[in-house]
Amino acid sequence: MESVVELLNPYMIYIVLGLAVFCLILLIILLMNLSRLKKIQKKYQAFMIKEDVDLEDLLIHYAKKVNSVKEKQDEIKEKIDTLSNEMKYCTQKVGVVRYNAIEKVGADLSFAIAMLDAEDNGIVLNGIYSRDGSYVYSKPVQNGQSTYQLSDEEKEAIQLAKENNKAIA
Repeated sequence: MESVVELLNPYMIYIVLGLAVFCLILLIILLMNLSRLKKIQKKYQAFMIKEDVDLEDLLIHYAKKVNSVKEKQDEIKEKIDTLSNEMKYCTQKVGVVRYNAIEKVGADLSFAIAMLDAEDNGIVLNGIYSRDGSYVYSKPVQNGQSTYQLSDEEKEAIQLAKENNKAIA
């Protein structure tokens, strides 16, 4: 044993320096690991609601929440589909034509308004202004056509509604 010590004695300073460098490297690695551990602990604490909750229970709780949200999403999707189907029968297309029904009255005070749904069903309103008064007439529209005779302005309003969805001429 003494021979080993005598053999290593001249190199002792190098051995101590080597061990010091090795310890320094280990210290740096330890500090890096502590930093990583603190980050993981922060993430873990953010994930855990309460300290006394079991991780398995927490995962089950979140799985139930996800399922509940999925069920609500499915309900909302059904309601949206129902509303989309019902909206087909609401006024979606409007065409307005202003015109002068009587030449001497001036200013385009008469109008024709076509209000149609997605399937081109609805009504066309014709408002005629004269010196004696204003008159409004309504005619039904089925598939873009009416069983009543239509004026040129009413036809134009229907055409505008069909082409442009919402148009004013």
